[in-house]
Amino acid sequence: MKRANVVSVRSLFSGGTRLRCASSSRGFHWQPPQVAQLLVDIETSARDSIDEEDVPEERLYLGVITTGRSKSGVAALHDGRQRLVVLTMFLAFARDRILANAERNRIDRMLVRRAFARPPEPRLRLPPEEHAWFAHFILAPGATKRLPTNPPPGSPRELLLAARFMEHAFAAYRPEDLRNIVDFLLHHTALVRSVGEYVAPPPPRPMLAASQQASPAHYSVAAE
Repeated sequence: MKRANVVSVRSLFSGGTRLRCASSSRGFHWQPPQVAQLLVDIETSARDSIDEEDVPEERLYLGVITTGRSKSGVAALHDGRQRLVVLTMFLAFARDRILANAERNRIDRMLVRRAFARPPEPRLRLPPEEHAWFAHFILAPGATKRLPTNPPPGSPRELLLAARFMEHAFAAYRPEDLRNIVDFLLHHTALVRSVGEYVAPPPPRPMLAASQQASPAHYSVAAE
């Protein structure tokens, strides 16, 4: 039986939570336009909230993610990888550009769980073919300021493209803009987390003739 609950971004990346992406599932494949859409949704909602006196606790919902049941705080992430990778990137870029040490440390703990007498553990672990790059160029403190110009041999090109777009977006943020967006993301943005046994999607239907194909659907952050 599945159960679902609303979880804020701050709660999702805190406590003992660690999410692990299965190697058998599709890797990160969002292109810059999809990354841009998610950022625009967050930026617009954060900007609109400044002019409102009474902002709801959870104002922006970023769709549903599906996980397996947690074992010792670790849960398999079945659906929602694209959004969580982009959110993790955003937090990493913010951490490396916010001036206050306390705030940087707080965000870093949302990216990597640090516990006494235990090795650090990433909150979101990608499959091995992606995680080495992700850990080196995104999760490590200061890493987002040392992005490679070209993807190293064998590294995931899509992750670098997304990071390069994020780099361009952050160059346009003023310090007060960044503080407002981060505050909104952590305190007023949420997802619906569905927990239960994973059921693989059905195989794709045969391709239709060109005359029968529907027009592309509008982008949605839930479309992964």
